[in-house]
Amino acid sequence: MDRTINTVQEAVAGRAPGSWLASDRITPQTGPPDVYLHPGQHHIATSPVILKMILGSCVGVFFFDRILAIGGATHFMLPHQRTGLPSPRYGDVAIKQLLEEFRGLGSRHLEAKIFGGASMLIALRGLQGSHIGQIGQKNAETALEILAKERIVITEKNLLDERCRKVSMVSNTGATTLEFVGNADGNR
Repeated sequence: MDRTINTVQEAVAGRAPGSWLASDRITPQTGPPDVYLHPGQHHIATSPVILKMILGSCVGVFFFDRILAIGGATHFMLPHQRTGLPSPRYGDVAIKQLLEEFRGLGSRHLEAKIFGGASMLIALRGLQGSHIGQIGQKNAETALEILAKERIVITEKNLLDERCRKVSMVSNTGATTLEFVGNADGNR
């Protein structure tokens, strides 16, 4: 803590500079730590964490194994990779990589929770055939197709719409939270 601020706080409290009480100390976080995932990132937690992401047209897929009490997630921004080296910024690559890692840990009882896929660009929403205007929908479709092909049960989903989402999942319980953030034009 900054010495000047500490001295002022002590003076206001009526204590001599340099004297500390146990209540003056900052208490460490008592719950699981937060892990924020940005586009192209994924994480599997074998010890408790809170997996968090903010999603617009991107899609977030959370996996939870009740038997092993482990969870993980991936955050991707585009549906399919057509060329180049595999990148987890693409849903088809990201989901498959995460599934392989879960299976490498011995996970055989996965359930999925899927969020995002908003239509964020007002000007492109109604354009037929516009790949850019439909990116959120295509991301959501990609995730749903892969999960169906892999026969993974989806226990929770909140897709499409026109608003950003803040989502989180406690890795060892599978408990999720969802909060909408404004609407597509940035107003609340």
